Amino acid sequence: MTQEVVVSQHRSATAGLVDRLWELQQRSGTQHISPDEISQVARDLSVSAGYVRGVASFYSMLSDQPRGRHVIRVCQSPHCELAGGTELLELLEDELHVDLGGTTRDGEFTLEGSSCLGACSDAPVIQVDDALYTQVTPDLIEDILAQARKSDWVHSQPHLPSILGDTHLLRSVDFDNANAVNDYRGLRKALASMSPDDVLEEVKESGLRGRGGAGFPTAKKWEFTRSATGEQKYLICNADEGEPGTFKDRLLLEGCPHRIVEGMVLAGWAIGASKGFIYIRGEYAESISRVERALDAARRANYLGKNILGSSFSFDIEVHRGAGAYVCGEETSLIESMEGKRGFPRLRPPYPASFGLFGKPTVINNVETLANVPSIIKDGAGAYRSLGVDSAPGTKLYPLSGALKRTGVAEAPLGTTLRELIYDIGGGITDGKDFLTALVGGAAGVFLGEDMLDVPLDYDSLAANGAVLGSGAILVLDRDCQVAPLILNILRFFRHESCGQCVPCRVGTARLVEVMENILEGRGTSEDHDTLLETARVMKETSLCPLGQSPYPLLKSAFHYFGDQLGTSKAEGRS
Repeated sequence: MTQEVVVSQHRSATAGLVDRLWELQQRSGTQHISPDEISQVARDLSVSAGYVRGVASFYSMLSDQPRGRHVIRVCQSPHCELAGGTELLELLEDELHVDLGGTTRDGEFTLEGSSCLGACSDAPVIQVDDALYTQVTPDLIEDILAQARKSDWVHSQPHLPSILGDTHLLRSVDFDNANAVNDYRGLRKALASMSPDDVLEEVKESGLRGRGGAGFPTAKKWEFTRSATGEQKYLICNADEGEPGTFKDRLLLEGCPHRIVEGMVLAGWAIGASKGFIYIRGEYAESISRVERALDAARRANYLGKNILGSSFSFDIEVHRGAGAYVCGEETSLIESMEGKRGFPRLRPPYPASFGLFGKPTVINNVETLANVPSIIKDGAGAYRSLGVDSAPGTKLYPLSGALKRTGVAEAPLGTTLRELIYDIGGGITDGKDFLTALVGGAAGVFLGEDMLDVPLDYDSLAANGAVLGSGAILVLDRDCQVAPLILNILRFFRHESCGQCVPCRVGTARLVEVMENILEGRGTSEDHDTLLETARVMKETSLCPLGQSPYPLLKSAFHYFGDQLGTSKAEGRS
């Protein structure tokens, strides 16, 4: 297909700029968008070439510079670093004779880093184009490169992820289930015997809270948008899972996509929306493929489209592919990205519930949140409330990684303790070592020590102890782990992923890395403790979005438990 045809397919879709750039790049033999293509897109959209180039340069997976025929991404998350990812990167640099960011002389490979590839329980991980390789050891590198060099190389997923099932710890996949259309009993029940108000009330009675991190009541968010002025309303499933240590949504997208589709249709029915979108992070190529297949199957079965199951309700879903920006996990940044802009957070109010995508009332729910909805409607709110705790009913997906005998995703009732997850489900610490700490909630989480092993893992119980549940990701560390290098890795992650829009985050993340590097290089001073915490505190109070607000609780908890490793005395408390 020629460039002109690709461009013409999107002439009326200004908001599809990121998708359009993806398409152009993927059709390029050098995995980049050329200056001529940028100019053509700009003319079609009646914007400047600088605008288009600015959008392309914002996303790490897009490039306006030629790259190799294959792009190798090495995961640089804390989880992969602990598992030997740094050594893999050095080996690849030696093998390919390039530095990070470089392209081999023969134009075959470009070597890049990734903040997280979403397979943290199987670290270390690398990705070659769209193919994900997990538990990579040095002796596998030569074979992986040889496979990529083959002329019949196909972008595929060689290692299948996990899926929800009957086991408590999930590591295998039922591929057929990912492709089959189930009976959508919750949707059938709703359209046959329930009004939109009934569906909303059932979700309210269930006590479902958002599983994206904040734990906001789902029904309340739906009510805001349902009652907002305007006929056109949208629903967005936020599948931009970029939090290091978090891979639960990928499990759902690839293992049981129909559960998410059904949840979205039910949510659309409840809020009065006719259109839904799933925004999936660009690194999740297999997730995108399986969701697209599920959507096609759902349309054939009339679970999507016009007059669903013979009713008066019409609803369809479109997939948007992210392009490498952690900040787009924040809902207003995600909306900006879908509208064809850089993923900058918006000032709030107004909130998306009243002024969201294209200025219309919009609900944005996490993947796991929507996956809970079908069973709530099918079995009723009472059955759902039989698990979990009063303030947070139901189950939670807890991604487990690090120094555990068994890693993967644990599905357990909200309120399960850290001790139960580590020792009963995770099998205890590897090699019989002692527990040191767990980083709960991903990079934007907090460290929990032995004194927190028996505190229930739910939103309110943790908040009462100065901690957060966040995504539910749990990285377990044993007594041999040095925490300071891990903290530096996380601070570098925040620096790299800062969108740069607001000064506190742009400058603050760089300052935090500078001070932490000084500490690890033996150049720390007695003032470093105060500098780190005060910088992070100011960021927390003045940054526009959660990225800039995240280092403070992380550092506060680190100094509480590990001040000696950071060259200071322990800080007082966790606030």
